[in-house]
Amino acid sequence: MNIDLHTHSNCSDGTLTPAQLMARAAAAGVDVVALTDHDTVAGLEQANQSAVGLGLRLVPGVEISASWRAQSIHVLGLWIDPASPQLREELQTQGERRRERMRKICERLTKAGLPGAELLAAVQAQPGLPTRAHLANAMVCGGHVGRADEAFRKYLGAGKSANVAAEWPVLEVVVGWIRAAGGVAALAHPARYSLSAGGRRQLLTDFTATGGGALEVVSGGNGAQHVEAVAAMAVKHGLMGSVGSDFHDPQLTWNPLGRSLKLPDYVTPVWRSYLE
Repeated sequence: MNIDLHTHSNCSDGTLTPAQLMARAAAAGVDVVALTDHDTVAGLEQANQSAVGLGLRLVPGVEISASWRAQSIHVLGLWIDPASPQLREELQTQGERRRERMRKICERLTKAGLPGAELLAAVQAQPGLPTRAHLANAMVCGGHVGRADEAFRKYLGAGKSANVAAEWPVLEVVVGWIRAAGGVAALAHPARYSLSAGGRRQLLTDFTATGGGALEVVSGGNGAQHVEAVAAMAVKHGLMGSVGSDFHDPQLTWNPLGRSLKLPDYVTPVWRSYLE
């Protein structure tokens, strides 16, 4: 069974509509797919309608931004109830945080000599919640940088002139939202955070203590060596394992939907009680 539990549509920072995403997943031979847009469940209804017609099993999901020791952390909520009133209210607040942050970033771009108001309008014209990826693409389209990664390197990255630190709720609170909505909290791409080995161990200890249930063992373009290391962390901390491409854009050919997402046999799959 081909399972992909981490994908994005244009309701956050992906390029495909939820329906297009489901069609691409089906064409790629994916059997079970989760739509996990950043801080929104807006695309789940359209995704579900499409998945049903394509014979796909859709896992309702979300990827929520949290903070841990001043570090931004992403937590996947899998098998959530997207109609949960509390979750919807909290995600609405998350959206407001994103919009306010984007306004502040664009104000700083104006001070740096760029057309901040124009860039903000371009971001706001896009579907879905605003992300820095949207802004970086707008900066490319406006000719202000040559590539999206240049926007982060020059303006948007940590320590740069237009960087605005995110003010996300703490990890424990976000895990609580997911659990209250009937979902499983899975820590996304654990090796991507700028942490020492000891810091990563402490993050996993705290995540487990707050009620976190799974670790994304296979994520994006991670190699086999990385998978084994993360799998060992999952087992050590008593966490189930999840797999996901973190798919955003079909033009990123190195990261296709459902790519070799095999969980090591010694890790308990997060989907065991849902799909068996």
